[in-house]
Amino acid sequence: MRQIFSGLSPTVWVLMLAQCFIACTGPLIVFTGGFVGISIAPTPELATLPITAMVIGIAMFTLPFVRFVRRFGRKKGFIVAMAFGIANCFIAMQSIGTGQFWLLCLSCLLFGFPLAATLQFRFAAMESVAPEQAGKAVSTLLIAGLVAAFLGPELGLSGRYLLDAEFAGSYVLLAICLTAALIILLIYREHQTEQNEEVSKGRTLTEIARQPLFLLALTGGVCAYAVMSFIMTATPISMHVHFHHSLEQTKWVIQSHIVAMYLPSLFSGILIRKLGAVKLLISGIILMVICLIIGAWQQDFLHFWWALVLLGAGWNFMFVAATTLLPQSYEASEKLKVQGFNDFCIFSAQAIVSLSAGWVIQVAGWHTLLLLNIPLLALVVVSLFRASATLAPSMRN
Repeated sequence: MRQIFSGLSPTVWVLMLAQCFIACTGPLIVFTGGFVGISIAPTPELATLPITAMVIGIAMFTLPFVRFVRRFGRKKGFIVAMAFGIANCFIAMQSIGTGQFWLLCLSCLLFGFPLAATLQFRFAAMESVAPEQAGKAVSTLLIAGLVAAFLGPELGLSGRYLLDAEFAGSYVLLAICLTAALIILLIYREHQTEQNEEVSKGRTLTEIARQPLFLLALTGGVCAYAVMSFIMTATPISMHVHFHHSLEQTKWVIQSHIVAMYLPSLFSGILIRKLGAVKLLISGIILMVICLIIGAWQQDFLHFWWALVLLGAGWNFMFVAATTLLPQSYEASEKLKVQGFNDFCIFSAQAIVSLSAGWVIQVAGWHTLLLLNIPLLALVVVSLFRASATLAPSMRN
């Protein structure tokens, strides 16, 4: 264990601790959004729209937050984003209490601002350590998701009857968590390079995007999130409504999935050093293919559980590998531009699949939804073949 976490800067630990509280936002909205949506949405097909609105919000606020960071620095950006998130919790609570579906969707959209801010956590963590420690820093930061895996759904369940309106109290509990994150971020210290590095124009995004390595990192991250989100968003409704599994079983599958997303972070940093980012990426693709097979094979509780666990682990391997590859494609002066564009693409794709998940699961069913993920994984394989000739030996091995 000491080998796994040795050599990391205090910045990584501060960001990870704050992330423990912030990261529960997504699981809470995923767990409660569909159920609240079913009860107050105009039509069942719109039930997952609050979840989609959150993802759209992340995509929408990613580039504006990067511009804010360029001007005011990451620390101020993080603090402003957390304060905004706390206030927004009470908008969500009010929307559920009054049964206003579109106000709930707006609130979930606005949660995209604090969540977009946390996308900078992994880059801030990588920049606070030596280059060879970058993969370990990203993996360590993702461990916060283990806390969120349990805390997010538990906030949803614990707050279900806290107020008169079902699940409204869950967002009061979320406000407490975001307050804790804000307090932790007050002691965060920006790395010297974050404060002093001169930002020049550098190459255009078009020039950077011509690099096969950049395209591999981009498609790896985009498709990892898209496949994971498409299946995860549809799972609560598919399990509880279509296949009649209990709410407790549904909660356990979602919690197990989120644990599987972040538990591999205990060793994925080491795997990158031993196997290389590319082999880790390939391992993630294989796990996701197995997930699709199990999910299509049978729809009992254990098949859902295994499929979602493998989906989470596959996402982790693909995302850590893609994040580690990305900095190899840009210069220091181009980092904010490329990081912002990368995250914008990731969450735009996630927004599209989240928006379509509710419609696909209602109209076409679970099996069709699973089949639609195959072209996304194939796209990563094609990008891998294109980039293979340009990859350094250290990335391949």
